[in-house]
Amino acid sequence: MNKTMEKTNKLTNISQEKKHLKLMKAHQNNITISDKNLENKYTNFEESKLDESKTLLYEINTKPNHYKRFSRGQIVRIKFGVNIGSEFSGDHYAIVISKKDTMLNPIIHVIPLTSKRHNYNVKIENLLYNENEINKLKDLLNNENDAVKIKKIKKCIKYYESKKDKNTYACIKHLKTVSKLSVCKLINEYDYLNNLKISNNTLKMIDDEIIKEYTL
Repeated sequence: MNKTMEKTNKLTNISQEKKHLKLMKAHQNNITISDKNLENKYTNFEESKLDESKTLLYEINTKPNHYKRFSRGQIVRIKFGVNIGSEFSGDHYAIVISKKDTMLNPIIHVIPLTSKRHNYNVKIENLLYNENEINKLKDLLNNENDAVKIKKIKKCIKYYESKKDKNTYACIKHLKTVSKLSVCKLINEYDYLNNLKISNNTLKMIDDEIIKEYTL
């Protein structure tokens, strides 16, 4: 090995060591945060950081070039992660406001939903508790004999019935661009989330609020 190659390898090793030191420091910072046992957006801090690393590795290793297509007004659940200050954090439902989405598009624009009232939030109809969809699940349940399928159906019914008396607000000020890889998976194959879409009147109201918030 000549001196030039030796020098190059040495510099590469030093650079790698510096990167690892930064990662070790970041890891220690995360442990310090975790040890504080903070609430609110930090409640699932560890899970959020693990999921973030898994998603990044999936993106690197899989290199997806086709993505699920979403329609405007569709409801999705997004992993927002743990963010700084008042930026939206945690897993939240959101309204897709992207126009003409395609399977080649890796991102979508969303407005997060919350059950918390705020002067800047716009109240909309309760989208998650859908009596028609729940009744469909109950009909399936009455005609199902498979124990595994029964358990899955009951899980979805219980989850969405727990949303019955929840208010829903659109957080216009937190309009955000997210990767489609941040969209949460469905509970199981009986989850009716993909069937949920806000009404045209609600979408018009949200459009008007976006115009007031982000334009002159």
